[in-house]
Amino acid sequence: MKRFVIADIHGRIEALKEVLKASKFSYSDDILISLGDECDGGYNTKEVIDELLKIKHLVLCASNHNDWFLKHISEGFKDEIWIQQGGANTLRSYGAKVKEADYMTNRSLIDTKDLIIPVTHQDYLNRAVDYHIEDKMLFCHGGFLPDKGVENTPREILLWDRDLIRYAKNGNIIKGYDKVFIGHTTTQMIEDTTKPVRYGNLYMLDTGAGNDGKLTIWNIDTEKYWQSREQKSLFK
Repeated sequence: MKRFVIADIHGRIEALKEVLKASKFSYSDDILISLGDECDGGYNTKEVIDELLKIKHLVLCASNHNDWFLKHISEGFKDEIWIQQGGANTLRSYGAKVKEADYMTNRSLIDTKDLIIPVTHQDYLNRAVDYHIEDKMLFCHGGFLPDKGVENTPREILLWDRDLIRYAKNGNIIKGYDKVFIGHTTTQMIEDTTKPVRYGNLYMLDTGAGNDGKLTIWNIDTEKYWQSREQKSLFK
């Protein structure tokens, strides 16, 4: 049984299939830890979750974009910030019609008459854990407060944090763990690269698949990784 981690798929079904195939991932035997944000960005969120549901051993970490989608499912949430940052494509993948506004201050037109979100997909999103710990390795979407510990970090910070990157970049080792894996902040923002970035024992695996970067899958034991082809930006 091999163990892999992946981050921020953002609706890129072809990229997901590409890296699973390249890594020789076994849907029945291997473990995949997803750092979240399967949705919002590419056109195929539904297909991405369909594919991940085929994996027998999968751990899902909670994430900001997945939470936005869950909020839509439970409350009808459709704030313009979500729609403009990939939510429109997520809704389209489940059958909705969306005409995006030209500006964030305007309102997009959303017709959910034909929107169908399978219960299995809702269950998938709801199974997410705030963080996952395995063999002195920590997995979470955004980051946490190293002075308080992950267990005492507010959930919003676990999903949205970027300060942990600055902490590690300044030469600080994150105590209590051999390795810490995060997504959320693209490596393009950190080092202008589409490759994974490591500072000390912090590993950053969001390599920009949601925009014009690549999707990365990482073997957490061998530290070998595989990447998809560069993605076409949807925001230019």
